[in-house]
Amino acid sequence: MSELTLEQKERFFKNQKKVGKIIINHVKKKGLILFGQKATNRQLPEDLRKDTQDYDIFSPTPKKSAKRIERKLDRKLGGNYYEVREAKHGGTHKVIQRIGDKGVVDVGKPDRKVPTVTRKGVRLATLEFQKQQIRKSLADPESKFRHAKDREVRSRIKIAEQRRKEKPTRKKPVPRNLRFKFPSFKVNTKLNF
Repeated sequence: MSELTLEQKERFFKNQKKVGKIIINHVKKKGLILFGQKATNRQLPEDLRKDTQDYDIFSPTPKKSAKRIERKLDRKLGGNYYEVREAKHGGTHKVIQRIGDKGVVDVGKPDRKVPTVTRKGVRLATLEFQKQQIRKSLADPESKFRHAKDREVRSRIKIAEQRRKEKPTRKKPVPRNLRFKFPSFKVNTKLNF
């Protein structure tokens, strides 16, 4: 692969805000499932969301989906900025940006049926599924490098669930002496107009 020119790099940096929209539109259009932190963020209140850059996607054909996303990103941004590589986990493919060698999208095949919810047309793995994944990760000694991050995400989900369970506080009734009362009056039904 040839080195990118300065003009191409400038175009790449200018268009970084479009990347997320392009990926989400592809997920919507193809009916793929978004999971991981991006899916969790879309289901949590704004104050409990955690900033993350990469997208995790479930697809029945991970390699094909990763290639499609890579081609779509390159076409929309006007250059050869992305490439697809196989990840360490078998069957998972990564879309990597060539500038900075940073992963943007991980596409994998689910090992079982994934329960989903739909928000704004995007299929998301449920928070319950996310919690199961976190439990698996915390039980696995090989993924010790993820444990602190997983515990943090788990606590954010628990706070959101606790908020949902709390009943909304009822408004206090207005004291009787402060309520507005209409004066009583009688209607004269014998009047002719």
